Amino acid sequence: MASVVRREARPHSRAPFAWILVASLLFATMSTLVKTASSSVSLPEIVFFRTLPAAIGLFALARFRGDRIGSEHWRLHALRGVVGVTGTFVSFYAVSHLPLATATTLEYTTTLFLLAFVLVAARHQFTRQMALAIVGGFAGVIVLLRPSLQAGEALAFCAALGSGAVAAIAYALIRRLGEVGEPAWRIVLWYSVAGASVSAALIPFGAISRYTTATIVVLACVGVVGAFAQLALTRAFSTGPTTLLASLQYSTVAFAAIYGVVLWGDTFSAASALGLSVIVASCILALRRVRKPVQLDG
Repeated sequence: MASVVRREARPHSRAPFAWILVASLLFATMSTLVKTASSSVSLPEIVFFRTLPAAIGLFALARFRGDRIGSEHWRLHALRGVVGVTGTFVSFYAVSHLPLATATTLEYTTTLFLLAFVLVAARHQFTRQMALAIVGGFAGVIVLLRPSLQAGEALAFCAALGSGAVAAIAYALIRRLGEVGEPAWRIVLWYSVAGASVSAALIPFGAISRYTTATIVVLACVGVVGAFAQLALTRAFSTGPTTLLASLQYSTVAFAAIYGVVLWGDTFSAASALGLSVIVASCILALRRVRKPVQLDG
């Protein structure tokens, strides 16, 4: 009987790991779609199509279920919206102008910034493991910067790194909203409303876009794939071990690298590959100190 129980429990125990791999593949796919659309569509329009489906879908679902959409914590929601929308813009800008694996890796430095934030804000004791994670991670950034940065990529490189720092702030705000009792759907709803509103206001000031049938399909897929990626991520973290799942989330870098090589012919020198590897390894090490998952809707 014990063996039967173990065999029946095993598929359930593996489910979170399957979900995190699905989420990683979908996030890499979303970044690929963003990079594809950026050649003919302005950045505000891409952000608009990324956030609009979630805003409409969650609003409709809340109305159907009779859930309260408003919140007394509107200041926190507003701040989270400002930070989150800023992070989305700089992230998509980086994806549009850098090799996909490079942009993805730099964006995932969130964990390093989050560890630094925890050390400063919570005044945790600085251990050798923390020092190794932070120093190693940013050393990897420097190694990646020197061999791989091409002319005109400096701003995109800074944007990718900045998106990691902004995401750490967004995560702290999401956690604070959770602590005051805000449900996840309402947090995502108001972020999506902010993203759709800000991007719609900026569209007239963006570059003139060239729409084709293929472009419209790609933009529609950006929103749909992004929404399903977030759902898969949430499903994984709701049932599985946080630290291990967050480590597996770095498989997004591998998927992004495959997309980059196949679709855009990206190549990596030995030094570039070393820099990417050091950053990922350092972030995984940092996750051993930052126990909560970073679940951002980006």
